[in-house]
Amino acid sequence: MSRRALTAAGILALWLLGLAALARRELSGGQTARLTRAALFVSPGAEYYTVSDGARQIGFASSTIDTVPTAIRITDVVLADLRHDGVSRRVSARSLVVLSRALRLRTFRYELGAGFAPYRAAGSVSGDTLLTLVVDSGRAPAVRRRIRIPGPLYLPTMVPMVIALGERPSVGSTHRFVVFDPLDDSLSHVVVRVSAESLFVLPDSARWDAPASRWVSAHDDTVRAWRIEQQGASGPGPLTGWIDGRGRMVQAAPLPHFELRRTAYEIAFENWARDASPAARQTSAHPPLTP
Repeated sequence: MSRRALTAAGILALWLLGLAALARRELSGGQTARLTRAALFVSPGAEYYTVSDGARQIGFASSTIDTVPTAIRITDVVLADLRHDGVSRRVSARSLVVLSRALRLRTFRYELGAGFAPYRAAGSVSGDTLLTLVVDSGRAPAVRRRIRIPGPLYLPTMVPMVIALGERPSVGSTHRFVVFDPLDDSLSHVVVRVSAESLFVLPDSARWDAPASRWVSAHDDTVRAWRIEQQGASGPGPLTGWIDGRGRMVQAAPLPHFELRRTAYEIAFENWARDASPAARQTSAHPPLTP
């Protein structure tokens, strides 16, 4: 090959490398900019869910978003009565996630209690490179660790919001995240695919049915939702379910025989509390988590 051809090839290679770097920078900045703009439309509010084992309601769940000028706070609560070998145990799980206005993880707290040994995990993120984690299992002194992370970090509760608000969900699209699961203290690369789109009819208010002595739907709302599926060698993972255009969960089954479905507060909580033991209301009255 002549010297002129070699020079031309070198210039072309450098141009392609420069173009790739520019595209990478623009795409990265574009995603950050999209999430920052999308975060402006995050509105405060609460959603409520029945927890069932496929045959009957066994619990209650809620997800609340609070917004302040500099942060977004997501609080999730799950209360359920699980049966194993004929014995029922109350499960209580609570999490508080604090995000920046650009939907970047700042801090989180996670607590598991009631019928299980107390477990607490608290973390804070420095930039996009370091997670400081404190885990207290209640049986030993708290353990403090620093974990290097390969980019923006997400918790499971954040993933649906980021998928929905980054851009309108599109069937067939895939999304990749670095996810920390505080329940099993694991950091993993997760691929989530949008696999379907459908309409759900959900109660958005309730009325008291005196003959049945239960709360029933007073008005239904039609909600467009997208199915997201966590990809894995053994099938869909726990980040699988239906989400709406705001990234709020509509229906999910993160564990076998453990299904959540959105409904009105009275149907989700009051009906379960009437059927459950008197401790149901006491268990739900724990003080809120603090970051």
